[in-house]
Amino acid sequence: MCIKMNRKMAIEESKAPENPIPGRALGLLLSQLGAHAAILFGRKIAGFGISPPHFGILRWIHANEGKNQRELALHLGVVPSRLVVLLDELETKGLVARERSVQDRRSQQLQLTRKGSRLLEKVERVARLHDAELGSSLTVAERETLIELCAKLAAHRGLIPQGHPGYGRRLIASGAKRKLRTSPRDAE
Repeated sequence: MCIKMNRKMAIEESKAPENPIPGRALGLLLSQLGAHAAILFGRKIAGFGISPPHFGILRWIHANEGKNQRELALHLGVVPSRLVVLLDELETKGLVARERSVQDRRSQQLQLTRKGSRLLEKVERVARLHDAELGSSLTVAERETLIELCAKLAAHRGLIPQGHPGYGRRLIASGAKRKLRTSPRDAE
């Protein structure tokens, strides 16, 4: 067993490409850019009284009007208790309404309020400008190539196209230990 594992690891290591630029690992660069983009975007929308997770929820509700909390939780990969807190915050701000389904009284359908729709339009403009600013040093062709390559990497890792892995982080009890679960694949 140990010999097989060592052979398997050696094979995987031999498949790994040489790092063309010393000190510039792909994971590090992606992590730096992702953190930078997230922090800047959070600062840009803070004045609207919402956070990036709130924005993602508003976007999803707009695109999926009338769907329920369970469907949103599944899409985001978020534990229901965390989602309830975020939805409570949005509802308190008058941005989201939860209404009982006429087909299934146990289910709450999600809808943006008029105020929520107006806020979403404003924050979408900020998001488009933020996106343009992030790629401002690239040509149109470079930008499209980067988007395609990042989408390919994300798909290979099983990431949800419109989701965010930060929603899915949850601690799962496993005996006396707790581990960080970041995606449905981690549970397998």
